Amino acid sequence: MTNIARTLIICLTVAIALVAAPMAEAQQTADVPSAPVPVQILTAKKIFVANGDSDPVLGVPNLAYNEFYASIKNSNRYELVQAPADADLVFEVRSQIRFPTAVEYLLRLTIVDPKTSVVLWRITEHVQTWAREATGRKNFSTAMSALVDDLKALSTPPPAAAGVRAPN
Repeated sequence: MTNIARTLIICLTVAIALVAAPMAEAQQTADVPSAPVPVQILTAKKIFVANGDSDPVLGVPNLAYNEFYASIKNSNRYELVQAPADADLVFEVRSQIRFPTAVEYLLRLTIVDPKTSVVLWRITEHVQTWAREATGRKNFSTAMSALVDDLKALSTPPPAAAGVRAPN
């Protein structure tokens, strides 16, 4: 390739970058206001925890279900019920393995209205990869704590605005 061709390619690349940069900035949207959290999530008292279709983590079947159930029970935020029909919400928890480029574990919580079977919300946390079993257990527990914290933040009603009543 000659020096003239190389110079021409560099000039064209710089020109395209200079034209594209303002266009990319113009396409950015303004901050979008947060959509409301479904009222069922904010007012639920009785919960049924369902064991989703989980992949074993660290060779332990039902690890996601058992840890999540224990976390919800220890939080004293909800009354745990034995049947979905008795619940205000169903929390379905699962662990999942993905292989986009390397092994990746996910923890997923799906919140379902048992009366309508409508999925109201989903929360996903990534479990950091590990080389040793002890590190894997620590990373799993960290991700589970984050999942429970996400649920707590989601289910905590925002402070009532002046003159606005909280839902019953």
